[in-house]
Amino acid sequence: MIISYKKHIVGLLTAGTLLFSGCQKQAFVDVNIDPESLTSVPPANQFLNASIGVHNQDFEAFYDTYQRIMPWMQYSTAVNGNGQNFTQVYDNFSQRYGRLYSGANGVGNTLTDLEKLIEKLPATEQPRYVHMIRIARILKAYYTFYVSDIYGSIPYSEAFQARYGGTLTPKYDPQQTIFATLDTELKEAITTLKTPQTTSQVALGTNDQYYAGNTQQWVKAANALRLKIAMRLAKRDAAKLKTIAQEVLSSPATDLMSSNTDGWVFIAPAGFTGGGDSNWNPAGLRAAKPLVDFMWDTMDPRIDAFFTPNGYSQANIDLLITDKQLPTGTKESARRYVGGFTSPDASRTAQNIQRYYTPRYLTISGTRTAIDTLSYIQPRLFQASYAVNGSTGTGKNYFPVITYADFCFMRAELAAQAITTETAKTWYDSGVVASLDWYDVVAQGTVVSNYTPMTAAEKTAYLAKPQVVFNAAKAMDLIASQEYINFLRQPAEGWALWKRTGLPNTTSTLALPALISNGATLVVPRRAPLGLPNPSEANYANRKAAYDEMAKESGFGTSPQDATGRVWWDVP
Repeated sequence: MIISYKKHIVGLLTAGTLLFSGCQKQAFVDVNIDPESLTSVPPANQFLNASIGVHNQDFEAFYDTYQRIMPWMQYSTAVNGNGQNFTQVYDNFSQRYGRLYSGANGVGNTLTDLEKLIEKLPATEQPRYVHMIRIARILKAYYTFYVSDIYGSIPYSEAFQARYGGTLTPKYDPQQTIFATLDTELKEAITTLKTPQTTSQVALGTNDQYYAGNTQQWVKAANALRLKIAMRLAKRDAAKLKTIAQEVLSSPATDLMSSNTDGWVFIAPAGFTGGGDSNWNPAGLRAAKPLVDFMWDTMDPRIDAFFTPNGYSQANIDLLITDKQLPTGTKESARRYVGGFTSPDASRTAQNIQRYYTPRYLTISGTRTAIDTLSYIQPRLFQASYAVNGSTGTGKNYFPVITYADFCFMRAELAAQAITTETAKTWYDSGVVASLDWYDVVAQGTVVSNYTPMTAAEKTAYLAKPQVVFNAAKAMDLIASQEYINFLRQPAEGWALWKRTGLPNTTSTLALPALISNGATLVVPRRAPLGLPNPSEANYANRKAAYDEMAKESGFGTSPQDATGRVWWDVP
């Protein structure tokens, strides 16, 4: 794969389609060098600029998602199995921190610019931007949470202000302070968005790729985000979790997600994730055996949305027979979804190498082609432009932040643990159906290959499977198993689920085997490795003080660079 850094993209939305303009991109570059020229930029453009910045992270896709989190969480493996030390390799991990702070184009700085632009408007105009400011704060709250989630203490209260008279050396806020601050800001945003304003509001419109500036949808997103952050407090501050959960879920029904159309999802055209040489290219993501086996055994109708069939079609089998590589009469197997072993030792036994990792080859149309026994992750699920059989994809890219299925599963968890008085089964069933329906839409929207749209009968049959049907006695096991599946398109949330609940594990309904390398069980990372503070850096004192404070936690690890250590919320 060719690794090429994709420069910051600035887009314009026309008729609901994301378009890119070289001149517009240069204009934003000029603006960010000279903040005074920001006065010529509509504030809404900076919201678009920031939301693109959240999602156009090709380095994050390649290094963090494909190379690290997906194999760690057993969503995928390397083509020939995981390396013996694959849980101990962190090079170029993690990318999200830099995107929050990276100079003028950092998400936090760009959303701060939006507010500063509005402050420069005539006093009579500023009241028309009250809603826009709150929507921007919701997006900033999400991305700040996303970064702190695996870093712990980060600059926030004093950050993003250097160009406006603030400090160049902001203090690091403890994670517990950040989470509390974000909750307060989200509550204020929700209240303000629900309060009638004295003047008409300037809408984000097509500059908002999530909700087209619909303030009521942003109220739903903010409530879902409050719940998401609160769920991290389960082992740290159960009382606070309960307070926030009950407060959020007592909101009017119109303020809460109630269908997949309410999901917080960024949708972009195929070109957003680049061509075949892009870091988005997921060609090497081998499907993992635990997930494939579970989905096959339960007849999960998402299986062809998630994975490609192996190479043993009857057409290829017939060619192999002609080439005398298979005996006459060999027939296509009823099962062509086969995952690779996740444990390094399992993928290296002589028997498994021969059976699963030794493809046959054919020369087809002059090209030597591997006929592979194992499946891959559906590439267009992660890169809509991915070329299949020489044809570049033309579908849409879907980047979920919080889907309706995610929201349902959070409610199911809270009910199962008696944090709320809702019915766990109701929200569990709703979450499973919402996930099925969402991936059906996404599979068709991304135009994944070999996909057959789901039927009502398939969904009903899946819900009736013993491994799926709700059982109060094993509620958290079942909920977490389905959350894990739902998070295939959000592996970082699957990682967080595992850290929060300890599920899935070796004995859960959807079981993940221990990762064994040279006979020893590998330890899976739990946070980003933190670079060692350098005395020569400008903010050394604040950074070192923050790390020293974090190190007082018993689970912090042996050093800041120990990725098997824990951040504040991740209590043993």
